[in-house]
Amino acid sequence: MTRVEFLQGLIGNRWEANARGPDRWDCFHLMKHIELHLGGRDVGELEMPNNPTWAWMVDAVERHPARKQWREVPPARMGLVVAGDLSVVLMARRKNPAHVGVWLKPEATVIHADQDLGVVCDGLIDLHMKGWQRLRFYEPS
Repeated sequence: MTRVEFLQGLIGNRWEANARGPDRWDCFHLMKHIELHLGGRDVGELEMPNNPTWAWMVDAVERHPARKQWREVPPARMGLVVAGDLSVVLMARRKNPAHVGVWLKPEATVIHADQDLGVVCDGLIDLHMKGWQRLRFYEPS
């Protein structure tokens, strides 16, 4: 299966809290699935509460055992994303203060499991238009 076929097979799947696929995902388990199948990395397990806060998500990522293998990549000038393909993206907004997705560098999009829309790919402008203002990128070190 090609990368495009793999990703297309995920798009449109429904969101559900703590769902692990194959046709329903929460944001963490979708990220875990993509990292394993496209990046060959097992990021471990994490039980997420239904409405995690930004502080909870950042703390969970910082203390997660897989975190030792990842480094935060700050954006370059003017917000240019310099993180590598398949970097983990933490996101926050007022309505949903914590969320995670995967940066698809060649496609210049973040794939994530949106509570309202299911699995989608959004460009950075689309994410900002949807209210995701705080983005943090982590790539394997």
